[in-house]
Amino acid sequence: MSWTLFRRAFARNYLLWGLSSFPLDGDPARDLLLKIIPVEPEVRRTCFQALIASKISRQPYEKKDEHIFRVFIDTLLIYLWEILKTGACVMMSLKDRLKMVYDGLRSLRIILKENPNEFDEKMRDLTGLLLCDAGLVIFSLSLNVIKDGSVKEMDLESFHDFLKRIKLIKAIVAEKYPETSPSSKFPRTNELGFIDFLLKYMEDLTNPDAHSVALSNYPIHAIHEELVYLRSFLGRIVELRNEDQELQALWDRVVEVAYMVEFLIDSLLVGDILDSSSISFDSVEEEIKIIKAAVMNTFDKKTLDLNVKEVTKSPNNMSSQGSMPIINDMIVGLEDEATSIINRLTRGSSQLQIVPIVGMPGLGKTTLAEKVYNNSLVTSHFYTRAWCTVSQVYHRKNLLLEILTCIHSKPPNNFSKMCEEDLAAEVRRGLLRTRYLIVLDDLWDTEAWNELEASFPDNRNGSRVIVTSRKSDVADPIDELDEGPHFLRPLTPDESWDLLNMKLFPGNDLPPPELCDLQMKIVKMCQGLPLTIVILAGILANEDQHGWKELVDGLSSRIVSSTEQCSAAIELSYKNLPDNLKPCFLYFGAFPEDHEHSSEKLIWLWGAEAFTQKTQFKSAEDVANDFLMDLIHRSLVIVSKQRSIGGVKACRVHDLLHEFCVTKGKEENFLQLVRGYDEIYTFRVPRNLRRLCINSNPEHFCKSRLFAPTIHSLIHSDGGKRHRHRGFEISSIFGIFKLVRVLELSNINVGTTFPRELELLVRLRYLAILGNMDSIPSSIANLLNLETFVLKTVGRPVLLPDTIWNLRNLRHLQIKDIYSEPFCSFLLPTDNLDTAANLCDLNTFSRVSFSSLDIVRKVFSKIPNIHKLKCILIAYNEHDWVSADKILVLDFPSGLESLNLMFNHYTGLPNPCRFEFQFPLAIRKLTLSGLRFPWSQISVIENLPNLEVLKLLRDAFDGEIWNMEKEGFPKVRFLKIAALDIVKWTAYEGVGCFPSLQKLVLINCRFLKEIPSCLGSSTLEIIEASDCPYSASFIKPLQEEQMDLGNADLKILIS
Repeated sequence: MSWTLFRRAFARNYLLWGLSSFPLDGDPARDLLLKIIPVEPEVRRTCFQALIASKISRQPYEKKDEHIFRVFIDTLLIYLWEILKTGACVMMSLKDRLKMVYDGLRSLRIILKENPNEFDEKMRDLTGLLLCDAGLVIFSLSLNVIKDGSVKEMDLESFHDFLKRIKLIKAIVAEKYPETSPSSKFPRTNELGFIDFLLKYMEDLTNPDAHSVALSNYPIHAIHEELVYLRSFLGRIVELRNEDQELQALWDRVVEVAYMVEFLIDSLLVGDILDSSSISFDSVEEEIKIIKAAVMNTFDKKTLDLNVKEVTKSPNNMSSQGSMPIINDMIVGLEDEATSIINRLTRGSSQLQIVPIVGMPGLGKTTLAEKVYNNSLVTSHFYTRAWCTVSQVYHRKNLLLEILTCIHSKPPNNFSKMCEEDLAAEVRRGLLRTRYLIVLDDLWDTEAWNELEASFPDNRNGSRVIVTSRKSDVADPIDELDEGPHFLRPLTPDESWDLLNMKLFPGNDLPPPELCDLQMKIVKMCQGLPLTIVILAGILANEDQHGWKELVDGLSSRIVSSTEQCSAAIELSYKNLPDNLKPCFLYFGAFPEDHEHSSEKLIWLWGAEAFTQKTQFKSAEDVANDFLMDLIHRSLVIVSKQRSIGGVKACRVHDLLHEFCVTKGKEENFLQLVRGYDEIYTFRVPRNLRRLCINSNPEHFCKSRLFAPTIHSLIHSDGGKRHRHRGFEISSIFGIFKLVRVLELSNINVGTTFPRELELLVRLRYLAILGNMDSIPSSIANLLNLETFVLKTVGRPVLLPDTIWNLRNLRHLQIKDIYSEPFCSFLLPTDNLDTAANLCDLNTFSRVSFSSLDIVRKVFSKIPNIHKLKCILIAYNEHDWVSADKILVLDFPSGLESLNLMFNHYTGLPNPCRFEFQFPLAIRKLTLSGLRFPWSQISVIENLPNLEVLKLLRDAFDGEIWNMEKEGFPKVRFLKIAALDIVKWTAYEGVGCFPSLQKLVLINCRFLKEIPSCLGSSTLEIIEASDCPYSASFIKPLQEEQMDLGNADLKILIS
């Protein structure tokens, strides 16, 4: 009896289902496997007997058997998956064993795919026996199911044999191919931040109001106290551990035990101890005792000053890295940038000014500074020039010496013997009474600037200091007339092409045809980043020109970013980040290349991931916004869309930085991005993977059957919109991911019914899904930790349950139409509103429909701290909006800062009733539509003291004339008027109209013929007019008025 018998038996399995032949060659027919399960009972028994005989014979499989074994493994995995994802009729102890078998089979499948040709006879023998064991275990399960409909027992002997053999195979593979073995380490990003979050988490659980019955018999409080002590110890060795292996080892042990504690707590709360044989509270307590003893021994043994909070930034024996710049003959482009900098250097205020040049790594900041530094206009304008390269590691003395070397053509020898203070005074003396230009290249922080600033006197003669940096806030302006940082732009496509051509063919005017044919692809790949162009030129220069097309076709940002020069540049920026910013930056690697991130969504995700915590004076969202702005100031994140009055609406990262985030995230076991079905199919889930991020179409995701029960975040992204209307059945997988806290599935349509299985995910803090459902079930109230719920749908209202008021941690509740239709909204049940709990933490509600004045008032009382609200007032009949005094008063919550209010008038307001709004004084952004107010009622808006953005959209106001009789709108900086029937917009003479206005947008105002000429005083920066036939005539007087006020830079865009 040999593998031949089993091969025939398994092939017969296929024939029973109408397949005329078994595909022995080519790829496995994985799409057909689901049609094979379950198989006929007699076939199972035949396979079972064949496996026993094959195991006894111990005959190694042959090369021709590899294909059928891969298909056999897929078959077993599918069968196991069906059992695991439902969890029905499976005893808990048996379920744990099945998870081990599933994980082992996935590992074996990948091993067979990656290294089949390297297997010797021993490995083939082991693999054959392992497959026999797995088959016996699973077929024994299926036979038991046939007997009584439940799974209660398995072939334990084969199960234990399977575990021993898979462990041995993994060990052999890890030794031969260490790079293919998945990491088992815990995440290494912002470890102190994680422990702080864990301590807060445990503190909340031990609170008497937490009602955590599942934890009542466990020593959570005692472990919390011990971890507080260990956290204090870690805080004192943050810097010291980098130079002491013993301290680093203690650090690692504390972090590991903290992750184990979190895992145990989460497993208990979801009612499923995963891999319970390996850790327990007893083992954790014992490990903490050992670590604590080692910590106390460290205090006794080491003569360390553990109160030291930071080490010296740069040792005295380390010289500043840099020297006088050499003129680069390869400098191309950036002419407009250079002109702008030269104008700032040679014109303007006579006071000393700082000119920061800011940009991401590799953008050409130093190159631009060199170009300006050596420009003839600059060299003739400044009598003294000095170039000093600061870098991340520097010493003040060396920087001062470098400047003195430039100031004095023959510096005295005794300079090197002088102390820092004497050198600083010498630099100041050398710069007094002369017009000078100093370049401080590659400045990393304000500390270096503060140490040098006193040496630069203000001679009131137009002296300047150029600073190049990745951060925009390293040097504070000295003169109030300073223009602020100069943000360097990427190269244009033509400039990129010129630089590549000059690098490859210096001195040649025309590039060869081989290069011209690839021009568009190369320019697109480089995205205007000079560093990428230089690296690509280096790669092409070492290849034959005839092979360039094939080489370029195979290149990607992954390959370019892996080069030593590129990696080193980005690694420097990453190492310079504070620990609490590192996870925020790496998180960009969770999404596809070129992905544009909504800043709002990104901030919500960071909060759910516990990257940001609220402080005494700031909410978690405000802290997250500060973090985002910090990353932007450090030139690591690019603003792709701005809000109406500044601020970030959307952002992205450069492809090279994205690939760094993906690579570093994987290296630190922080996250793993899996791209496409091939990667999903062969993906080996690291044991302690925190975040699984999948970039694929939904169908591939659903077929992947990834088993990763310990992940805390599952993020799916899909670059296209073609799958949005097709529903996918994925509800059964939620039982696999019970520990998940972030579930981003807004690109997978889950169909017409909200998946009830989501109620199993009791640790969930962020949920985003796409579906065509009409309502949300009351079981959503089981998600007591939910902070953000985002539902994408297609143009329909969705009814929320009355249990929504039980989600007391809810902060953001949002519904979005995939086509951006305005009438998509949540509906609230009207029963039991009086007794419902308040959602005191709700920050964002967008959008919600109200059908009566009474409901509006009741709901507003339930969300007292709302900051952002989008709502629709719906008049199905006039009785819902009738008031005794004929005035419909809406008193909005006092903390509301952003309001989008639409009136959807199916019947219109009852006559003579009218609305009277009491807008909160805190409101900063107001959008109105459909209300059909008379223009006289705009007085309720014009005196709002903090209003900065005002949008009056279709039917917001009704009437042909808007006459401004008094000053108003003191702080409005952005005004948009769209689709109104207004003809004349006038103001009394001497009335200040929108004194702070910066941008005016007019859209589809087809009858508008006149606007006030005094708008914005001299603050107006831009006017955009679209589909306004008379715009040219009414904008001209305004333009002339602005010219008279000295506003020559007003931009006017008419379309």
